[in-house]
Amino acid sequence: MYPEWQKRRFFELHLAWLVQGPKGYDLLFKVNPYSLYRSREEALEAAKALVEGSLDQDPKVGQNRAPLRLEEEDRTRFLILLESGKALLPLDRYALYGEVAEVEERLLFRAPFQDPKCPIRSLEGRRVRLLKTPLNDPEGESQEVARGTLRLLPEGLEVGGFRLPLPPEIPIEGLAYEEAFFDLGPDHYYLYALGEGDG
Repeated sequence: MYPEWQKRRFFELHLAWLVQGPKGYDLLFKVNPYSLYRSREEALEAAKALVEGSLDQDPKVGQNRAPLRLEEEDRTRFLILLESGKALLPLDRYALYGEVAEVEERLLFRAPFQDPKCPIRSLEGRRVRLLKTPLNDPEGESQEVARGTLRLLPEGLEVGGFRLPLPPEIPIEGLAYEEAFFDLGPDHYYLYALGEGDG
């Protein structure tokens, strides 16, 4: 198995504002986008930088403003709690929640179709769904092109009887065993593995 195909250990950082509801705390909004770090220490440093800031929602996630500003002692207390993996800091009717969780993830990578480690090759023999979207209309609807077992041919791929020629040098991006995508002609193609109940 190629290193690019293997899952690796990372640490994921979650920060969120909660609000008191009738049955406990409810999510108000996530502060940061999906974030992976190579070590727990890196994740805690990133949390410290966020906590020392405004704790408004990152623009990649949304545009919410923090319901209140933390005092210095609250920042310190929150970061000490977070070192254990999880932190919940009640503040009036709000609370700041944080978690540093160890996860195993595959990373997105790119390789040409002819390369044996190309992400599309990890899907060979699996049931997949092939979709396409026009490149000139990124908001356009995806159209299902084919569904079935993926076969790789020297000149391209075949899914459920549908053949798509691919140049050997075309770059394919994806996550091993999960998905692959590429641009060909006027279209963006997206291929993803189907689970047991996906038909």
